[in-house]
Amino acid sequence: MPYIEETCEAGQTLEICRYFTYRIHTKGEKREPRGKPTPEAQKRVNQRKAETELRRLMNANFRDGDFLVRLDFFKQNAPPGSKEMQELVSKAMRKLKDAVKRDGIDLKYLYVKEVGPRGGRHIHAMLTKIDPSRLQQCWPHGGIHIDPLNSGGQYRRIAAYFIKYALRTEETEGKLIGKRWYSSRNLVRPKAEKEVIQAKRFREEPKTRKGYTLEKESVKSGISEFTGYAYLSYTLIKNREEGGENEGRRHLHRDKPAGPRKGKGKGDVPDERKKGGRDAPRAAAADRGV
Repeated sequence: MPYIEETCEAGQTLEICRYFTYRIHTKGEKREPRGKPTPEAQKRVNQRKAETELRRLMNANFRDGDFLVRLDFFKQNAPPGSKEMQELVSKAMRKLKDAVKRDGIDLKYLYVKEVGPRGGRHIHAMLTKIDPSRLQQCWPHGGIHIDPLNSGGQYRRIAAYFIKYALRTEETEGKLIGKRWYSSRNLVRPKAEKEVIQAKRFREEPKTRKGYTLEKESVKSGISEFTGYAYLSYTLIKNREEGGENEGRRHLHRDKPAGPRKGKGKGDVPDERKKGGRDAPRAAAADRGV
């Protein structure tokens, strides 16, 4: 009665998921009755899968000290929709990439567009640490807010926020225009490895590995609403060399996109330590989409 063990290493994280599936022989494994998935259930699964993909991209390509950025638009010149926003940010990223290349930096970035129901327009981005003045030179369309990443290499909460912003834009505009997120071409794309384990059942508790610490809030288990079979998923965080245990874990809740910006100063680049506006709501943990 085999099961599948899926592992994905991305930066400082190692994600592990064990699950049964109807695609391989599962004789003897009890399968819970399941009906036709509702549109809401399908939407939740799609959201979890999107968060998983984005989280792994973030974890594999960025590290503490890199930038979490929000780009604003001046109210009088705000673009009408995400299509026009995309044209402006795409041009800005090309200029920024060329500018920092002269500094010897190969810029990496990920960003999503936010179009709120009340007219708010923002770009939320994660990018390589650069001279903030370079960003100011390439973004003349509104204010800039920068926060350095600081959570030990696990950017799960930020990924969840980014997907929510993308979904908000899709709901506001009535459909998905373009992509949910955009990225530079030089990103490392982590790949999950799958192994069929010949065993009657899998271990129901997470198993840590030498040099890693279990991220307790990542542990998810239960019955898949789509397959009807049991699953277990969890994440291990690589320990930092200094201090043994992953010191960055105690800063996990710091990394979250900035709230609405109140200032209107043209091209302002605030102090990186300053938190602008109200805090965004707490992000839900990203479940494994099985």
